[in-house]
Amino acid sequence: MHKFICISGCTASGKSSFAIELADYFESPVIINADALQVYDCWKILTDRPTEKKTMHDLYGHVSYTVNYSVGDWIKDVKNIFDLYSKNSKTFIFVGGTGLYFNALLNGLSQIPQIPEEIRDFANSCDLSFFLKGLNVNDPDILEKIDTNNKRRVQRAWEVLEATGKSILYWQSKNTPPLISASNATLLLVELEKECLANRISNRVNHMLECGVIKEVEQVYNTCWDKKLPFAKAIGAEEIVSYLKGEISFEKLFQNIALKTRQFAKRQRTWQRNYMKNWSPINTLELNRLDIKKIVKKVKANN
Repeated sequence: MHKFICISGCTASGKSSFAIELADYFESPVIINADALQVYDCWKILTDRPTEKKTMHDLYGHVSYTVNYSVGDWIKDVKNIFDLYSKNSKTFIFVGGTGLYFNALLNGLSQIPQIPEEIRDFANSCDLSFFLKGLNVNDPDILEKIDTNNKRRVQRAWEVLEATGKSILYWQSKNTPPLISASNATLLLVELEKECLANRISNRVNHMLECGVIKEVEQVYNTCWDKKLPFAKAIGAEEIVSYLKGEISFEKLFQNIALKTRQFAKRQRTWQRNYMKNWSPINTLELNRLDIKKIVKKVKANN
């Protein structure tokens, strides 16, 4: 029988390292990426893709930058992995900070129809206040469920309402059956103090710059840069492009990436408060071997 572990948390919280450490306690584990930007082959340093080879990793860097990879595509890839190991007992450890991936995995995939291009193009020209005003009048319930400072999420809710005449909450209630039942999975949410996380974010940005992330982005920018594609949304990509154009200094580059990463972590915390209330909080910086053994015991008890 398969065992399922889901590890989420804010960016730079140490999720990937913890997943690798936890994998040592299981036979033939597979760590599966649940980060929407670590799927792209062009970003290794920029997304801090794991380099650990001892444990099998899957769905990392397996998608071309030219592909508009969706949550549905990810679910299909996960299903293919399950089918591959259908005759063997495996421990699957999902790790990443993309809440939509975990939501689809544990609650099913939303059946929202495709948004017409004319609606998407119009929406792209509007600001956040426009969407908030429209949703406040026509779909106020959704404003209690999403981060109203996250323009992409708010715009998405407005687009769905405009295109279908129904709230995104309606379509989410029509989800397909989940691949994994939440009751059969061990759900772990890595939580660190804000100040500690901010320091880790700064250290990560420094490490990225030391490891050559500017050259990585420069190569992509010179060959395949397209702001409309999802891969270009990786935090730091646009900032480094601005640096390459001479628009900002190196010091400002560091500051901008660190700030944008902290803002992203804040949005992740909002998502976690709204949608991960039943996940078990853990502080990976304070875990000892006994704590990890307790988690392992819990995993085995769930299966």
